[in-house]
Amino acid sequence: MTIPTNWPNPERPGVPMFPDRNGLHAIRTPLGTEFLVKWDSAGARLLNLSGSPVPVERHPKLSYIGPCLTPAQIAEMLAAERERCAKVCEDEYEKSGKDFEYGGYISCAEEIRNLGDAP
Repeated sequence: MTIPTNWPNPERPGVPMFPDRNGLHAIRTPLGTEFLVKWDSAGARLLNLSGSPVPVERHPKLSYIGPCLTPAQIAEMLAAERERCAKVCEDEYEKSGKDFEYGGYISCAEEIRNLGDAP
């Protein structure tokens, strides 16, 4: 049997992105049909929308498309990315040790944090 390599971690076929969270994920069949599956993080398994297991190991040609994120999850991810970027600005100031650059670094960090939820 061929091990599918189109999953987020090719060494763990059938395990979607964000395996620690329950959620919906999109899958594609070899014929191009796309469908949703539910990830059960407690049972570490994929389920069809009726609740039956989806045995990925018996269907190695299924392609993983990605997670179906809610607007709140997307906003959370964007906020976390903005915070990481702002932290880089602050860390660069710490490394430079130049007080006259403080305003620029801090201003950039504040601007990044205030970008809002728009992508």
